[in-house]
Amino acid sequence: MRVLIVEDEPVIQKGLVKMVQRYPASFSAIYTADDGETALEMIRSEEPHLVLTDLRMKRMDGLDLCERIHREFGHVQVAVISGYNDFEYAQRAIAYGVKRYLLKPVTQQDVHDALREIIAGMNENILSLQKYVEWAEKLEQSIWMLQKGDMTRLLEESRENCLFGGLHVLCMKSVLEDCLNMIVGRLSQRGWQPQISVDKSGTDISKKEALEAFGIVLEDIYTQLQLTRKGKFKDPIEEAKAFIDLHLSEEVTLEEVAKKVGLTRTYFSALFKKMTGETFVHYRIKKRIEEARKLLAIPALTITDIAVQVGYEDYPHFTKTFKNFVGMSPSEYRSFFGIE
Repeated sequence: MRVLIVEDEPVIQKGLVKMVQRYPASFSAIYTADDGETALEMIRSEEPHLVLTDLRMKRMDGLDLCERIHREFGHVQVAVISGYNDFEYAQRAIAYGVKRYLLKPVTQQDVHDALREIIAGMNENILSLQKYVEWAEKLEQSIWMLQKGDMTRLLEESRENCLFGGLHVLCMKSVLEDCLNMIVGRLSQRGWQPQISVDKSGTDISKKEALEAFGIVLEDIYTQLQLTRKGKFKDPIEEAKAFIDLHLSEEVTLEEVAKKVGLTRTYFSALFKKMTGETFVHYRIKKRIEEARKLLAIPALTITDIAVQVGYEDYPHFTKTFKNFVGMSPSEYRSFFGIE
């Protein structure tokens, strides 16, 4: 976690730095600035998670800085340190999202208590990167496969499961923008580039409205793709089955087939089971045994040759698998054709 301390008095600034350094949980970086304008530059370049700022400073005072942070960097947490016991200042600071208001002279315990409280609140606002990446991937795949029901369900689940529950609305908007960029990027990699309308909504927007706006953009992308295809879409499951059937003698993996049809391993596995009623592995074994039964009717082929042709280098394994599926060994099955 990165902290920025904004204080124009050098002695006080050094004291605050030492207090923060002594906090039990170490910080990855502690930056300092002498005024609000310099602090804004530091926020843009270093992206601190937390700002501790004085109120009375030259060039740009602490309240103006708080307002700018609130407006432009909603995810940054702010605590104010001031020597002025002024209720109006406190009111304005709170209106700008300030989490703690400390009066000078502050003690190390005051600073540590404020840090502990703010960090605890920030932890509630942390969104799992993996969680939202997986969510965006599933949305993209539902769009690509023109499964509108899945797309709608994923959007509804994000509301019901409070996926963005702990985030400030501006932070949520930022995450949704990242998701949209990820979705558009993946669609572009598939060879199709959607046209995206720019979100002109301001900062005065609720989480519900932000998610609804995101859903509208996805609906538009879905419609664009639907109109572009005009019936030319290849069913990924049928494409996968055809690929498996052509490579029965090879140890083709789930990952390879998923990549071939442009889906992630996890999503492809779940979709394959949903659409065919069987797992990828079961389907491949079934097709191998079906092919083996055809080949066993050809007298010129030995059972060992047949095993290799359908992907079994290990003859005992082939015999055991065949018997599990057919109910008899390959040689017993072959005897029905009068072949020794």
